Amino acid sequence: MKESFTGRVANATAVFLFLLACIPLLCLSFYNHPSAADDYCFADTAVHYGFWSAQNYYYNGWTGRYFSNMLVHANPLVWGWYDGFRLIPALAVTALLSALFTLVSELLRGESLKTRLLTTSVLFFLIVLALQSVVEAFFWTAAIATYTVPTVLTIYLLAVMLRWYRKPAGPDKWLTVVWAGFLVFASIGSGETNLILLLLLLLAIAGYRLLFQRTFDPFLVFLVVVALASSWLLFRAPGNAIRMGGNPHSGELVKSMVSSFGWLARSVGGWLIKTPILPLSLLYWPLARRISQPGAPNARLFALPAPLLTVVYVGLLAATIFPSYYGIGLPPFARTMNVLFVFFTLGWFFVLTVWAGRNRFAGAEAWTPPLAGPRNVPATLPLLVVTAVWLVGSIAVSTSLKQLYTDLLGGRAAVYNREMNERHRQLQLPGDTLRLAPISVYPPSLFVEDITPNRTHWWNRCQSGYYDHKAIILDSTVTTAAISPATVSSVGFPAKR
Repeated sequence: MKESFTGRVANATAVFLFLLACIPLLCLSFYNHPSAADDYCFADTAVHYGFWSAQNYYYNGWTGRYFSNMLVHANPLVWGWYDGFRLIPALAVTALLSALFTLVSELLRGESLKTRLLTTSVLFFLIVLALQSVVEAFFWTAAIATYTVPTVLTIYLLAVMLRWYRKPAGPDKWLTVVWAGFLVFASIGSGETNLILLLLLLLAIAGYRLLFQRTFDPFLVFLVVVALASSWLLFRAPGNAIRMGGNPHSGELVKSMVSSFGWLARSVGGWLIKTPILPLSLLYWPLARRISQPGAPNARLFALPAPLLTVVYVGLLAATIFPSYYGIGLPPFARTMNVLFVFFTLGWFFVLTVWAGRNRFAGAEAWTPPLAGPRNVPATLPLLVVTAVWLVGSIAVSTSLKQLYTDLLGGRAAVYNREMNERHRQLQLPGDTLRLAPISVYPPSLFVEDITPNRTHWWNRCQSGYYDHKAIILDSTVTTAAISPATVSSVGFPAKR
């Protein structure tokens, strides 16, 4: 059936929103550089002490994040591939899109490829729109490994779990069990935020299957066992006690729980206003009703008790915040809020679909799905106008989109890239004490921290160790143009291998 005019406009809008969010991320990927914060420390440790010794050092001395530790200690600097950091943001974007599309395809089985692609596009736009820290989501390797990677793995795991229940018995189904177990192991081993979320989610699903459906599910039991074992492996690390012991406000259980729910309430209130999730939910409602009705491919998946699911959903979101308050006694960092919004959005539309399946709201069929509405389902003009205005307002107040386009189109990313390339050239010169000029511009979508005038600062020590210098100092009296091999105090140190 030929699409209506409003359907074509909705589809074109979805594509535009996706491109609006995706293009600057991919373009800025070419300007990415390793950060003085952590990236050089991981590389220096791995280069000088070996990959496995580096794992042991961090596991016993700072953190039990065994899987993300492996990723960061194998970053491109370890292989002497400086420009490899330009690929990392593009890979992170691609991985997130792939995971979202895989999950959407499982949830929207029976819908057209176009609908699934456009749904993924809108979800990705919402995620980028609400990012509290672009650099920590896609450009800072240390944060990508600890937050973005396990988020991608968790999303993909949910799709694998749904797919497992549809597979016929055989070797492929058993291999899927192994693959799902690895995804649990890797996601939990990347960071505490996703650990809490995934462990509680698996326990909630297994508990529902057992208590409400009277079904003992060996697959879920296996995943719960893997999750518990992986959590034990992370929390038993001596480094965790050292890290938590550095903050006197950590370990306060009741206060942390109350603070988590309070922070969640404030955050959700802001998201409902600053993002177009409410009008998009109204536009999504007819599609939600269609995929949740009896006879639909995933009807049984959405046949859940909606009030109970809502309570579990809120609890899981609060649990995602909990490690920040319990571990360090502080509100969650921006990178944690990035993760929280991803699962808030996915959970929001899943819970909405379950409520839609209850057939409680009459007249919802008069609205059109946001992505592909047939001609005989008219769209309400006021709703479309409200959605358009809300979208424009959300884009206008989005800090993340403003940063991306300001850095890219305003030239800050290009200047930063040029000066960081020059600094890398200087760092490869042989020498004892190397004085470097500050970078003239620090684009927030690309930059985290820099070295300091203090030669003993961790960031300075890590970079000087990696490049085989005795010391590196940030000196504001030095200009980039003045730096040359003659200004480096050479005592015969070899250039970096």
